[in-house]
Amino acid sequence: MYTKLKRIFRQIYFNSNELTEEEYKRGQKKLILSGLTANMISLLTTGTFLVGYLSYLGASERYIAIIGAIPQLGCILQMFSPYIFEKLKHRKLLICICCFLFRFSVGTIIFVPYVLHKKVSQLMVIMIIYSFAYLAAGFVTPGLNNWNMSITPVRGRGRFLAIKDITSMFGVAAASLMIGRMLDYYKVNNKYLTGFTIIFLLALVISILDFMLLSGIGEPINIQQVHNSSLFQMISRPLKDLHFRKVIFFLSIWYFAVHFSVSFISIYMVNSLELSYSFISVVGVLGNIFGMVSIYLWGSLADKTSWNFLLKTSGIIIAFCYMGWAFVTVNNALILVPVFQILLTGSNGAFNMAAVNIQYAYGPESGKTAYLGVTQSIAYVTGFFGGILGAAASQLLKNLRIEWKVVSIGNIQILFLITSLILFTALGSIKIKK
Repeated sequence: MYTKLKRIFRQIYFNSNELTEEEYKRGQKKLILSGLTANMISLLTTGTFLVGYLSYLGASERYIAIIGAIPQLGCILQMFSPYIFEKLKHRKLLICICCFLFRFSVGTIIFVPYVLHKKVSQLMVIMIIYSFAYLAAGFVTPGLNNWNMSITPVRGRGRFLAIKDITSMFGVAAASLMIGRMLDYYKVNNKYLTGFTIIFLLALVISILDFMLLSGIGEPINIQQVHNSSLFQMISRPLKDLHFRKVIFFLSIWYFAVHFSVSFISIYMVNSLELSYSFISVVGVLGNIFGMVSIYLWGSLADKTSWNFLLKTSGIIIAFCYMGWAFVTVNNALILVPVFQILLTGSNGAFNMAAVNIQYAYGPESGKTAYLGVTQSIAYVTGFFGGILGAAASQLLKNLRIEWKVVSIGNIQILFLITSLILFTALGSIKIKK
């Protein structure tokens, strides 16, 4: 029995045979489903539902913004983890374990108020759990991205990634609508914690399913030679690459600007505009429907033009959306919130797809994982500092209001304007050319 289990374990995680065409196709199908489960967990444990949960526990807007920045801090490990992944012949087991630790642990924060009763203790433990979870996420991301890209087809990659994202968006849209209605029901009946408990327990169950899906995806043989370079050499190599350095610089500025205010979108909708979870979920559904249509078109556009063109086009739309958020008020929220959130959903999907493919295409065949890891690490660490500065700025500008005719802009709206200005500056001044 033990010998049989050991053989099965080795076949799953340490297979040394070249993948067949059928195994590639089977892996691609599971990769699509794994993308769905990963996005479902993200829906349940971040964004609006996380803001609502933390607000229920009595967390301040500044604390919530800092929690929103923690994922970027965890990505600092992306600068070092490629050094480990590049030296491993079989990376699958380590990737699966890290993904499970990350996605399972974020769901466990629901147990905190059942165990601890002091607000300070609750928020401190949640901060620790989230930090651990996203350190695991940051560590595994370069290896996971490289593994996923090695499974995707070379020809028609844009179409495949579009189908993958459409599947995720469809599932997330349906789940968001149902969960939003459920949470409003428990809120009205003064059973807020029960609603959040259901949400996070569901995330725990999905994380187990996600682990099973990842384990079922084959790992191609690493035909590249493992270089015995030092950690410093591995980190410095992308930084010395003049062409790739432009990619790093652009994405660093971009993530700094976005994370300067992105956490405040959910805070603004839940706490300032006091929109219902049902309304926010409906907006999310509409955004995902638009995303399902647009991401396929974006993918086809990238195949016909270039990933650079897709990056620039989607980036302009994102910058305009942040500018628009500065003028959303209680009086016009029911009209403007759907417009900007729908456009952001579709454009963010396109931008992220283009950013990953530009990094993958511009990196060398040898040591590609290191290039991806260093880029993600630097970009997300700057994003973390952007989030921290955004949280500090919101506190400093708390009592500031800009009045002009019928327009009244508060501290959070000012953050949106600053983000928009930096994004437009980055798009206009930085040229990414190979």
